[in-house]
Amino acid sequence: MLPLRRLRTSTPDLFQHRLRALGLLEPGPDGAPYWNTGAAYALAPAVALTWLNAADAVHDMCLKAINTIVRERDYAAFGIENAGMIAAIERSWQARETTFLGRMDFSLGADGVPKLLDYEADGPVCLPEASYLQWEWFEAWKAAGGRGGEDQENLVYEKLIAMWKGLRLGGRLCIASGGDADGDGNPLDTAERFTAEYLAETAREVGLDVHLCGIGQVGWDTEALRFTDADDQVLELLVKLYPWHWMERETNADALPLSKTRFLPQAWTRLLADKALLAVLWRMFPDSPYLLPAALEPGMLDMPAVAKPRRGWDGEGVSLPGQPSATDRGPLVWQAHCPLPVLDGVHAAPSVWMVDGEAAGLSFRESNGPVTRIDARFVPHMLLPP
Repeated sequence: MLPLRRLRTSTPDLFQHRLRALGLLEPGPDGAPYWNTGAAYALAPAVALTWLNAADAVHDMCLKAINTIVRERDYAAFGIENAGMIAAIERSWQARETTFLGRMDFSLGADGVPKLLDYEADGPVCLPEASYLQWEWFEAWKAAGGRGGEDQENLVYEKLIAMWKGLRLGGRLCIASGGDADGDGNPLDTAERFTAEYLAETAREVGLDVHLCGIGQVGWDTEALRFTDADDQVLELLVKLYPWHWMERETNADALPLSKTRFLPQAWTRLLADKALLAVLWRMFPDSPYLLPAALEPGMLDMPAVAKPRRGWDGEGVSLPGQPSATDRGPLVWQAHCPLPVLDGVHAAPSVWMVDGEAAGLSFRESNGPVTRIDARFVPHMLLPP
């Protein structure tokens, strides 16, 4: 029996208006809106705690694995060719300021134990939805139905505030989106705009001087040895919504180890977000109940395996057992197949959000197919007694 239920629910009109204003009810590729207003996932508090504990345990294993990789300077599986990037990784690992944000995607084993599928640790999508919007839905749902006693596993906002305070910043901060931006630095992509604006809002709540720009507007000041924003102002901190494995190929990549500008996520996150780490984790921790067998070469697993691009994200280029592997997506990693749970005919993808290296909350996405892609539908959740 699955440790969660998919409930048929209704979303109050007021919150539906909010979702519509944000563009979250626009039809996706399958004709359904991105935010599912007619369903919610329910699980017992003890089950939610099990998933949070699993995520904390996996994150701890990741840190131990990265420590070994950096100590041995064994970067071959990660495809890092830029010497400046390697130097930045090693310097940032020694500093280890914060792990910023991450989303661990899980499936469930036959016994209900969470099994790690991916760690989206460098620009994970649906942060605002998983944080304040999901909570707003929950409050509206309770108020409309007169229900009480339920809860939600969601401390993302609180942990973000604590993280900003812990960084002890005093200078200019910029949040740079990976896509195009307008003249004021506002991201034109909807998902990036939601994330950038939400991060900016939480940072301003603790008094930080926050600005937005596109990654293409970021420059380098050769005298100050700092990166600059769209206004050519030097930055104390640059939060980039842009993958490190893209950034290492940019013009200013050689400046990374010289920079006095702090980065979030830090450069060592390049290793954390690379799916090659799945194989390293399995080699180091084969007895962990939360890991699936994984390998860097085909045919190394004596079980049905899923092929994933090592530097792909959100289902990009994933090939299920029996399907041809995506040969145009760069090097692959093979991971034992652990199908997503299916409820009411849809594939449910549970995730645990990590903030500053700690489990902070749950979110769910679902899709008609067995692979969770960028266009999967977001579904809120609640905690209910078993």
